[in-house]
Amino acid sequence: MNMDNREGPTEKFLKKGCVFCEKILTQRDGYFIFEDEMVLAFLDHAPVEMGHILIIPKRHFQDIFDIDEGYYLKIQETARTIAPLLMKATGADGLNISQNNGPCANQRVMHYHLHLIPRFCRERISWERKKFTHGEMLEISSRIRESVAQE
Repeated sequence: MNMDNREGPTEKFLKKGCVFCEKILTQRDGYFIFEDEMVLAFLDHAPVEMGHILIIPKRHFQDIFDIDEGYYLKIQETARTIAPLLMKATGADGLNISQNNGPCANQRVMHYHLHLIPRFCRERISWERKKFTHGEMLEISSRIRESVAQE
């Protein structure tokens, strides 16, 4: 995998007011892990664990009920490829993969996204969000990106 294809999404497929469409896809504000013509993987800005990754389509879909099958399958394929590399780069003992649909299900950004959350046996599982420094986020994103680039 590589990040050679960094074409921006076509504006007509983005939604005004969506933080992922505006901040991540348009303004390119994030710690990026992987990108191709259909999807973008980046560190969650409010991670549950260090290395918590989100994978999003580069076109706006609200949730599982809205997403195009091709984009859905590409996200799943990307998750399957990145998951073992994330485990290796973080030294994780396990991995949660989740996807929320609607506010009642704790979907906070109404743009389809899949969570990859590394887990560690030494720590009790918690869904509380953690804070990491800019330097820590840069370091882990670089380490994961290097693992992905070697693949």
